[in-house]
Amino acid sequence: MSCGCPVNTTAAVAIRPPLNDENRPVRVMHMLGGTSKFYFDLSTMYGRTAAEFEGLNREQFSHEFVVVFPDGRWAFPKSMGSASLAKAQRFGMGQALAHMEAMVPPVDVVVPHMFCMQGMTRYRALCEMLDIEVLGCSSDTCSVANDKYLTKQICAAAGVPVPKADLLQKGSDGQDLQASARRVLESRNPPFIVKPARDDNSLGLSLVRTASEDVVAKALEAAFERSEAIVVEDYIAGREVRVAVLEQTDDDGKSIILEVLPKIEYILDDIRTSSHKLATSNGQLLTSDANPAEAILAAKKDGDRICPAQLEPEVHERLDSLARRAHKALGCKYYSLYDVRIDENGFPFMLEAALFCSFSPYSVIVSLASKSGNAAIEQHPSLFESFLRKAANITRVRRTGRKVSDSSDGHESSTCTPDQTEEMSSTR
Repeated sequence: MSCGCPVNTTAAVAIRPPLNDENRPVRVMHMLGGTSKFYFDLSTMYGRTAAEFEGLNREQFSHEFVVVFPDGRWAFPKSMGSASLAKAQRFGMGQALAHMEAMVPPVDVVVPHMFCMQGMTRYRALCEMLDIEVLGCSSDTCSVANDKYLTKQICAAAGVPVPKADLLQKGSDGQDLQASARRVLESRNPPFIVKPARDDNSLGLSLVRTASEDVVAKALEAAFERSEAIVVEDYIAGREVRVAVLEQTDDDGKSIILEVLPKIEYILDDIRTSSHKLATSNGQLLTSDANPAEAILAAKKDGDRICPAQLEPEVHERLDSLARRAHKALGCKYYSLYDVRIDENGFPFMLEAALFCSFSPYSVIVSLASKSGNAAIEQHPSLFESFLRKAANITRVRRTGRKVSDSSDGHESSTCTPDQTEEMSSTR
């Protein structure tokens, strides 16, 4: 694949020669990009640090890039450096998809690194429509999880504790912010959280501490700037942790178990803001060709987190139950990740689901797996490459028209019974 070659739009309908999938390397396509410069840079940062990791097995896996630019055009650069991106020929979506479908040997798995709303939903769906397995949750699941209010409703119905929340719409509640602020204060007392229903990285989030209409109106305005719908929810004072779930096969290779990884506790005065997650300068991520991981590393300060989290056994059990229930309720596959608050009595409340992982060495799930005590996934990229094999097998079996067996698809967790769920393993 060359960044400068014209795309053959007729090749998509050509019949590929027979392939011996079992003996060729897994062809991995890293999908990067975004609908804004911030999300494009964020995607590039994580995607590069994942695909450029020196420890990847280059004999069993080939790693390539497809990029979606903020203007909607696509490219297939040889690398993600700025010079290579500048030279890469750009195509419309239809041409790019035809090119992907016609590749020989065919693409076996797409690793998504797009964090914007369209990247989590529409672009994943396009890959699914090509019958290529996406390493992560489906576009349908991500569409739900990217709506923080809807996520809470679905998870609460499955027995997952969540903060009490109200939904406000820009069309009805964003026209007169003072009046909306007045209504909010009539129904709840500070402190409470105001945040966009559909955005990430704590952008547009506010902690309202005082019963002032002006303060509440300002918080509503900040959230509405980033989303047509916003969430006003109870503030849970206490500790904050991240909990990750992995889908793993048991010893017989047939049953799926949900393994809860060691947890991270964030040491906070009140809430995690975007500055706790990524370093920026004048609103731009600190990332460059020479150091794509700079924004991640600069935001990680000594003493701002504890991993593994030091929690009481009963709190671990509650968190494990919460994460497994949420994983099943949302229909997740491969993995899932949750931000959770623990109140002063040791009871957890799920704040939101974070269903993305680039499997960069700096990704949260990779970091948690390194503390798991599970030799099969501790050393990066062992977990990443095991998931790549599972995903590639699903695509290859699907491509031949054979039914995917329970032992090969790696994500049949939704079929677990309640009794099986209680027996699933947990690592603390």
